[in-house]
Amino acid sequence: MAVNDPRRPLEAGWDHRKDEEMIRKSLLCTALMLAGCGQMDREDEFRAALPTREQVEMKAPEKSGQGLESEVQAQAEQGQTSDLYKLSRGATVVVNGGTLAVLGLVDKVTQHRPTTLLEDTAVWGPHTDALSPNTWKLTVKKTGEHTYSYVIEAKAKEAQDTEFISILTGTHTAAEDETGLPRKGFGSGDFTIDWDAAQTLPEHDDNVGQMMVRYSREDEASQVTVTAEFRQVRDGDKLVDADYLYAATPDQGGELDFKVLTDMYQPAGTAEPETLSIKSRWQENGAGRSDVKLSGGNLVGEASLNECWDNSFASRYLRASYAPQVGYGTEDSDCVFTTAIYSSL
Repeated sequence: MAVNDPRRPLEAGWDHRKDEEMIRKSLLCTALMLAGCGQMDREDEFRAALPTREQVEMKAPEKSGQGLESEVQAQAEQGQTSDLYKLSRGATVVVNGGTLAVLGLVDKVTQHRPTTLLEDTAVWGPHTDALSPNTWKLTVKKTGEHTYSYVIEAKAKEAQDTEFISILTGTHTAAEDETGLPRKGFGSGDFTIDWDAAQTLPEHDDNVGQMMVRYSREDEASQVTVTAEFRQVRDGDKLVDADYLYAATPDQGGELDFKVLTDMYQPAGTAEPETLSIKSRWQENGAGRSDVKLSGGNLVGEASLNECWDNSFASRYLRASYAPQVGYGTEDSDCVFTTAIYSSL
């Protein structure tokens, strides 16, 4: 019998039932893929609809950080760690502190299976930790092609379900992979954290006010942008408003604008807030520059401060309009950015 004789499978004891079963399973798997790959893939789709740490983290060269507000004075010494570098680094720490803890909670919750999973909605919770007086719930809804809304709600453990309050609300548009599916960690969106609402829970931290965040990170090579607006948040014994605008491109450095309304200049005991605006820029190796303006309030005119630092964060150039006698360095040779640019916030 020839090798390619069509009768050979039959004569060799071919079990057509096994092949039919294999074909049936292959067709079933194909149908499931075309239908959306089943429950686990729907879970992953809703997980991909939530922002990640990488999407909203402000990354500045590391050394140390300060609080939301700082005394901006021309007191640095040439060769010492730049005060404006520390202030810029501290600003990123402030914003990250407000967002990363919340996103860590979201990530922790969504590592579990959803309590409810529908075609356009996934719900995690209600859930109460064993020793917690608070009960939490996360709901994600699909609102369009790769667009989603989500909300984290909370209530007292013993309260009725009608008493859930929104602590965080947001929207997200997911970037697509090569197959058209949403990519976790990429896309754009916004969210609001309401610390005043959280204050009504039995267990809460000391934060007050609101924080609004907008972000964009389309792929690994794209520029990352993050804006954050703080409204009536606590800074020491005062409530302040502050705005931040961050942009960074992988391997190319970044920049940060931030503005704070605070009463820094109080002649004769008067209290009227000034606007402190700062624009900081840095290269990937850490060398950078900050340009500061202080205006409004009790000031007559504007005050400016400019400082450059090297890749070890040591101050190399300083100029202050209100204290010209303390300046040092040469802008053209001691600054990696030789032109002052002030914040547009």
